[in-house]
Amino acid sequence: MGFTIPRSGAFYLCDHDAVWKVKLGPKVTAELTDLAPYSFVEANDDFLGLVFEGLKENPPLKKVGAREISYDFKEGADAAHLRYLVDGEERGQIQFSTFSSAWFVASFSDDGRFLILAEPYDLSIFEC
Repeated sequence: MGFTIPRSGAFYLCDHDAVWKVKLGPKVTAELTDLAPYSFVEANDDFLGLVFEGLKENPPLKKVGAREISYDFKEGADAAHLRYLVDGEERGQIQFSTFSSAWFVASFSDDGRFLILAEPYDLSIFEC
């Protein structure tokens, strides 16, 4: 279903049945929690991903310091195209395959150290 904006080196990842706490660092780990996914999504205003009826879509962190991302995604497309900029200059591009093409979201962590890209069937973590 999506994830929360990474803060203090961790974020939460949700599917329809479970919620995991993901810790970032040299070794990424994921720990299953006992949280209920739908209640968790409703209670967190930094949840990104699938938007449910009655819930507002939350904005990802697209700029942190000198680092900035922009992306283009159209529902039904087979990929999202992301541009990575530093001080306004393009430093790279990522083409992220979208298998379901229902939604896509990308966000920096609150410190700008990590970039998370996700869609219903895939999630990628990049260290910036």
